[in-house]
Amino acid sequence: METVKQKTIFLTLVPHRDTRLVLRNYSVELFKAGFSGAFDFPWVVPLAVISRPFSSRRLKNFAHTLRQINADKFSSTEAASVVLPPNENGMALFGPRLDISAALNSGCGASGEIFLPQTIIGCCLLNTCEAKNTRLPQPPKLSFRAAAAANMIRQPLAFTSGSVTGYKWKIGELFWLPKNGE
Repeated sequence: METVKQKTIFLTLVPHRDTRLVLRNYSVELFKAGFSGAFDFPWVVPLAVISRPFSSRRLKNFAHTLRQINADKFSSTEAASVVLPPNENGMALFGPRLDISAALNSGCGASGEIFLPQTIIGCCLLNTCEAKNTRLPQPPKLSFRAAAAANMIRQPLAFTSGSVTGYKWKIGELFWLPKNGE
């Protein structure tokens, strides 16, 4: 198996480890229900596809802006799925949806950033047909304040035949969102 040179860079929101533990348990439930992609995506919220990683300073500013946009807790609503660009393999991300995307598009956008249409905490990577035609177990309701902004790089893994067999993920340095008033 080898790493393919093509990579996608995401701007992400990383929930605190207590929340990620709840999401890990949900991924276990999905895997037991027969969804093999339950551990193919880290338990983070991909917010945007970016052309190059944000600098430390820009990530810190983004974390402050995100806290100003959402001074209260992040809360999940119903389950949703979103196609991750570039969608070369017809894959969709499934998980609980957070209601912060509209605020992000108006408050944090800059050139070279493609904000995703929905903000979903990654729990399971499915092909798009499976995401549309399958009844998945309901995700847990989440509510959390502690989170960090970070860059994340996704690279496909392939056998020598060239077919993508999985992905390698790397999450960069975490920049924690400040408490209210800081």
